[in-house]
Amino acid sequence: MQLYEIGQSVAKRRAELDLTQAQLAKLSGLSRFTVNQLETGKVKDLGINKLIPLLSVLGIELTAGPRPDQKGLFKASVSANASYKGKLTEGQLVRALATGKIPPGYEPQVSVILDEVPVPVVVKAVEEAARSSGIAPKKIWKNLATWSKELHLYRRVWE
Repeated sequence: MQLYEIGQSVAKRRAELDLTQAQLAKLSGLSRFTVNQLETGKVKDLGINKLIPLLSVLGIELTAGPRPDQKGLFKASVSANASYKGKLTEGQLVRALATGKIPPGYEPQVSVILDEVPVPVVVKAVEEAARSSGIAPKKIWKNLATWSKELHLYRRVWE
């Protein structure tokens, strides 16, 4: 869950409890400004030591788990194709991830995926490709590391 989604949940629950932002701020030990910024999606960062007490006051539980329906392969391929004529399909991306072989002429799109697409989207794409191809994620991670070196990419997180 993203911080702006948490802010929306906070605003909804606060309204259900008929609390003002000032009341919620006082109950949770935060400033009204911080509560306002969270609810309006303007807060850039809110430490867990501030967030948990706020959620606790509202009876909201923060849980961790994979996001449903993120569609990593789709998002990665769409992002990769934004600036290029050749369109890398989801199927081509799955095969490339599984085999480690980039389709000829699609090196720029793969570079965009590894250098510019948000890391969580790439992680989800790896998970989806592993599931649909039957290839272990560990092998796909190795393919990403190899491509990162071969394509001389800027983002070094794959190596």
